[in-house]
Amino acid sequence: MKKVQKKDNSIKDSISKLFILRDSCQGTCMTQEDNPNIIWFEGATVILQQGVDTLKSAKQKLDSGDKDANKLFRSKVKETISKLMVLQRSAVVTRSDDLAENVIWFEGAEYMISDVTNQLQKALQKTETQEVTQAESDSSESDESEPEKEEEESETEEDDDDTVNKKAAA
Repeated sequence: MKKVQKKDNSIKDSISKLFILRDSCQGTCMTQEDNPNIIWFEGATVILQQGVDTLKSAKQKLDSGDKDANKLFRSKVKETISKLMVLQRSAVVTRSDDLAENVIWFEGAEYMISDVTNQLQKALQKTETQEVTQAESDSSESDESEPEKEEEESETEEDDDDTVNKKAAA
């Protein structure tokens, strides 16, 4: 239970950080209209919003407990991670060309994106580990259930033999 809650907290934390970063990009777009890299901020806003939406959807799917929830969760988290990595790399290039006042912003954004990416990768690993563990327990349960089925079948056959013998004796 605690592992699921911890994963939920890391996803919620990641979503919150992406919200903050997205809002910061929007603010930069509004306050620095003459910034030569305004297009980067606009694009970053869109990518970050997509990340927030994708993670929210993934979390809802995971919370639903559907059969394919883990699989869908992993695919959505991987998609978000890849977009964030592209955004982080582009921030490095953009930072080198940007105004001195935004250099600190870019450094903070890179750190935040890196932090979110690490959190998501850990959540992804935990989900994969849980699925492997669950698959192993499912297979061991099915292995145990086979001998039980055989015992039940042999008991049924014995009961049938007893019934036939009683009818023959009567």
